[in-house]
Amino acid sequence: MGFLDDTNSSLKKRSKWTTSYSRISIEEAEKRLNIRIDEIRAVPVDVMTSDSPTILKDAGIDKRTIANTKDEVYYHILQYLDIEGYPTEASSDFKEANVSDLVLYIIGPIISAMKKGGRKTLLKREKEIISADGQTGGMEEFIVVDRVAITEERSVLIIEAKRQSMGQAMTQILLAIRDARENNLGGIIYGFVTTGDDWRMLKYDGKEFVMTEKFVVLFDTMSERKERWLQENAIIVDCMLIALTNGGTMTNSVAI
Repeated sequence: MGFLDDTNSSLKKRSKWTTSYSRISIEEAEKRLNIRIDEIRAVPVDVMTSDSPTILKDAGIDKRTIANTKDEVYYHILQYLDIEGYPTEASSDFKEANVSDLVLYIIGPIISAMKKGGRKTLLKREKEIISADGQTGGMEEFIVVDRVAITEERSVLIIEAKRQSMGQAMTQILLAIRDARENNLGGIIYGFVTTGDDWRMLKYDGKEFVMTEKFVVLFDTMSERKERWLQENAIIVDCMLIALTNGGTMTNSVAI
């Protein structure tokens, strides 16, 4: 979601890309990325975040901050569920906007925790990404940037929310991550794709893409099972903290 349709002539004239991410077929994307998307290496979530205790400690994010952030995200999700209901395709009222709202409820407390560690991260919505050659681009619903100087921002992570299938989001997120890293002139960049309850985390260091297995962030009885959520589903906080800490960096700190 959040991408401009390149059939809209007035918007296309203001944009510098030739083809929007949402209009690119899987075959075309694979040629640009020089990979087969179905062969991207998948790893368990805990493997992707295996070095997080050391990296977060070095960034000034202590265990208490992590625990408090998980508590805050838990209650934010409950608030979301109370306001908008459970994000399910079975509901006729369920839209991609509902998924985007959930993303905002989750990422808000996590960005606040990062700021306590001194990093100048900022969430931007409907931000344009354009490939270096101007061939591809789009408007991303969620991009977190790092303000590294008064006139310089570096992309840290991108989130693509879809109402139905993660597969629909995968082509777009891979192209956006690759182009954002080129615009960063190197380093690591992270991405997340989500349908609401199901998520995947992606990482790109210029050499290869790595993605996690699907993991679940919420369940419909979580208001009664906080400890279960903390044990099984709060991994989304660890994932985003490691992405916000390590994303945009110019050295490869995490080896998968």
